[in-house]
Amino acid sequence: MAVETLAAPAVGMAPAKGGFGNVLLAEWTKFRSVRSVRWCLAIFAMLAVGTSVVVAVVSVVSPFGSATSTMGQAVAVVQMGVELGEIAIMVLGILAITGEYRSGMIKISLMSVPWRGRMLAAKMVVFAAATLVTSLAVTAISFAVQLTTGEVLGSPTDPGVLRSLLGLSAYLTVLAVLAMAVGAITRHTAGAVFAMLGLFYFLPGVMSLVPGVETVIQAMPRVAGVRIADMTATAPWGWFAVYCAWTAALFGLAIFLMRRRDA
Repeated sequence: MAVETLAAPAVGMAPAKGGFGNVLLAEWTKFRSVRSVRWCLAIFAMLAVGTSVVVAVVSVVSPFGSATSTMGQAVAVVQMGVELGEIAIMVLGILAITGEYRSGMIKISLMSVPWRGRMLAAKMVVFAAATLVTSLAVTAISFAVQLTTGEVLGSPTDPGVLRSLLGLSAYLTVLAVLAMAVGAITRHTAGAVFAMLGLFYFLPGVMSLVPGVETVIQAMPRVAGVRIADMTATAPWGWFAVYCAWTAALFGLAIFLMRRRDA
């Protein structure tokens, strides 16, 4: 995938003022200038909403479809769509930082904003906010599609329903930050993608073949994180805290390495 050149101040420009608001504004400008960012969000939306629409159409057209469903089934369809689209969010977080390293614009960015930790934090806020808003809208649309297809037994205010739907957005938002941290650590798009795929999918699968490590598997980032969206999960917030702890640790390592290494 080609990565566009990020918007950045001209070479030789004096460092930007150190206020976090100014750095945040600069990162927002970069965010709006990169087409691959919009493509990642669009792909995620198409996969998530598209899955809900396909399931809805099939349930109406198919002679084997049911005229009624439960809130749990409606939420499960939304979750399925989000799971199909989460790799797009993963790539979004990675490209947020590796795109600058690939194009060489990271050097110009750091000349304008020499506070490396502050720059990475501002980038994290911008991309996390964009992911949160997009995922909330996509989840709401996907769930609305299910509610308008046949009769859905129950209420959106039933225990676990709202927490599961909002939990999907929370899970994806943290995912974008975690992927950005891995991207900053590796500084290479393909390497970061493989690292994330290994950490989220391959490693838990391999570990499941080893007896006696069930607790360790439950504490892996994705396994712990998605429990916030499981209506029947035990202690979902506790497991989500484990997921956030992974993200905080990797983000802290990313800031440490960025300060120690040359651009």
